[in-house]
Amino acid sequence: MTHIIEKLLIGYHVKGQAYALDFHTHPQYEIFLFHGGNCRFLVGNKIYYLQPGDLLMMDGMTVHRAYIIGDKDAYERSIVHFDADWIAPLLNDLNIDYLLRFFTENRDGLIRTFRKKDELLLENAIREMNHLQQLDKSYANEAKRKLALVQLLLMIDSSTDKIVEKGQAYVDEKTQIAEKVSEYIFRNYRESFNIDDIANTLNLSKSYLSHAFKEITGNTIMAYAMGYRLSQACMALLMEPSKSIKTISGECGFESDAHFSRYFKQNMGSTPSNYRKNKRISIEKGE
Repeated sequence: MTHIIEKLLIGYHVKGQAYALDFHTHPQYEIFLFHGGNCRFLVGNKIYYLQPGDLLMMDGMTVHRAYIIGDKDAYERSIVHFDADWIAPLLNDLNIDYLLRFFTENRDGLIRTFRKKDELLLENAIREMNHLQQLDKSYANEAKRKLALVQLLLMIDSSTDKIVEKGQAYVDEKTQIAEKVSEYIFRNYRESFNIDDIANTLNLSKSYLSHAFKEITGNTIMAYAMGYRLSQACMALLMEPSKSIKTISGECGFESDAHFSRYFKQNMGSTPSNYRKNKRISIEKGE
C-alpha cells in the first residue's frame, strides 16, 4: 500500500504495474528496491537488468521506467520518494549532506550492490518507514519520519558492498541498440522524426533496428517516442502552470494541439486542462 504525507511517499512491497504512464519523471528523489519479477529498468538512456535485491537511487527528474517481461503481477518492489529540500537542512546540520549525491550516480551508470544480509536490513528499514508514514502529521511523527530516512541513507552508505560502472558489465548488442535509440529519442523528442531518421543516424537497417528495440523494450520505436513525449508533457503541465497547452504540445513534439489533446485523453483518461487542474488540486490538498 502507498501513502503520501507532505514530502514523503513510501510504497512497501508494491505489486503489479499501476502507473498511467510508462515513463516516470517526478521532482522527488527515489530509492527503488527490487523484490521480484522479470524486469529491465531504464534510467536515463541506460537499461539495467535487475535481480531481486538490486537497489537503484535516482534523481526523479531523470526519466525512468520499468520494462516488465511476462507476468506483470509478479513485478514487486519497495520505493521511497522524498523531496530533497525537505530533508536537506537536517543532513546539513549533521554534516552528511553528501548522502544526496548518491541520487545522481545513475546518470553516470554507477550501480551500488549489497550483500544479502544488508539487503534484508534495508528492506526492514523501508517497512518501518511505511509504518511511520501511516501516523498522523504531528511534529513528533514528522521528526520520526525524517530520522528514519536519514537512518536509511546512512545504512545504504555503510552497507554498500561495491560500486560498479555499468559499462564494465557485459551488455549485448541489442541492449546497446535500445540504449542508443532511447538516447536519440530523448535528445530529439521535440522535433519530428521517423524510424528512417534513427536508422540512418545509427547506421543500421530499419528492420533490424525495429526488431532489436522491440525485443529489449517490448515497445515499437514510435510508440516509445510518443510515450516519452506524453511523460514530458505531463510534467510540463504541472511544473509550468502559466504555459499554455498549445505551447506545451508544440514543445513536446506533438504535430498539433488537437492531436496532443486526443492522444492525451486516450492515454490519460482526461483532457490536458482537466489533468492539470485536478493534479494541482490534489497537490494543494496533500493527497
